[in-house]
Amino acid sequence: MQNWMKRSLLVVGVFGLCWIGAIWYWRSTTRIPNTSDLALAMLVMPLTLIMGFWLAKKTFAGGDAPATAGAGGAQAPAAPGVPDAPGSAGAQAAAPAAEAAAAWAPFGVAATALRMAHGDSPAELAAAFAEGQARLDLDPELTDLQGFPVMAGRVADVELEALEEWLSAQQPAPRAPAAEQLRAMALGGDVAAGLAEQASSLGGDGVLQLLPLLPAEWPVPTQELATRWLAHRIIDAGWPKERLAVRQLPASAPATPLAALRALSAQTASAAAPAHSILVACDSSIDAEAVENLAVNGKLFGQRNPNGRMPAEGAAGILLQSPKEASDELRLLALHAKEDASSRELAEEILAQANGAKPVYIAADTDHRAAVMADLMQCVEAAAPDLDANTALACIGAACGHTGAVGSLAAIVLAHEQALENEGFALALSNNIPTQRYALLLGQLPAPASKAPSLS
Repeated sequence: MQNWMKRSLLVVGVFGLCWIGAIWYWRSTTRIPNTSDLALAMLVMPLTLIMGFWLAKKTFAGGDAPATAGAGGAQAPAAPGVPDAPGSAGAQAAAPAAEAAAAWAPFGVAATALRMAHGDSPAELAAAFAEGQARLDLDPELTDLQGFPVMAGRVADVELEALEEWLSAQQPAPRAPAAEQLRAMALGGDVAAGLAEQASSLGGDGVLQLLPLLPAEWPVPTQELATRWLAHRIIDAGWPKERLAVRQLPASAPATPLAALRALSAQTASAAAPAHSILVACDSSIDAEAVENLAVNGKLFGQRNPNGRMPAEGAAGILLQSPKEASDELRLLALHAKEDASSRELAEEILAQANGAKPVYIAADTDHRAAVMADLMQCVEAAAPDLDANTALACIGAACGHTGAVGSLAAIVLAHEQALENEGFALALSNNIPTQRYALLLGQLPAPASKAPSLS
């Protein structure tokens, strides 16, 4: 049954019961209700019951909030059969404030991978942007409440067979994830497996750390199941199980690339810091029920809601090497984050750390909203006035739809791809969420590590 119909029946039922109860009471006591009695029984009482039900649901739903992410907080359960990160108990007991003030560590980027609406690899997605083909279209299988097709970013050829087979073999049998969650898990598994193969090719006997970035609205059991699936795909791709560790960000931190990079940067000071780390983000809202939920809650993009979300799906990931392990790889040279700062301020600050170097490419998670698009264009005009916006600027959110942390991580992946191809600096920006804005510089050493800004 559709969600709006369920809510309507609930409201009608509460009002009906209150009215029937009040009428029965007045008739049995031969009481003639006055205006106050009518207002109390017909309006105040049912509204109070509805509000009480809603508040109770919100309160108890808080216990299902995802245990997301890293150092400095309570750790969610690791995937069964997968060891915890070495030294994770001590490292993750550090206070978030201390983590935020940690000096930036110039990680090496050993490999990247993604699956988005316009490409199954960084090179394919970059080519789609350069050729002007990265545009959303109407999805005939997804419709709004009026029955009209909606703009969506669907990934072609999502293979679910391996995931469904793995789920059927789990004991005890887990609760089946929603259709869009299955699609996201399948895409994330493909990315994790590809990065694991790259990690295996690097050799060595160090620990590989998995840090999943999963949607906050997913229930905790679904997040745990998705984490186990990602670990399974990494092991299935050839990485030894005994050298795989799973790390979660604290529940107080959002599951974003910024929070993950902060956690990893703080961890580098530990003697037990892993040699390699995989960051994987996956998300999907490509399902009729998911689109209906967006529409009912007023979050779906449309003619009457130009700031709404465009349903989409995708997965992105990066394989990072600790600074001491990286050799000639491109580096995440510096990161500057500041709440509510403009992208222009962040970009100017971080480029100053690279002695005023001009980026050859800019990738951002910016979506179609006018405010964030204007913020990005002001940044481009100030930081790289000679940049060709048609070929060297990528707006992941506007071109691929709303994918949460996936869009932010995909921007880093795309910036890395272009910095590697053009042998210069590339800038990755995130400005979709005001409290999670950051600028990240990618390029070759010598890095401005001695002058790199803190993560405050």
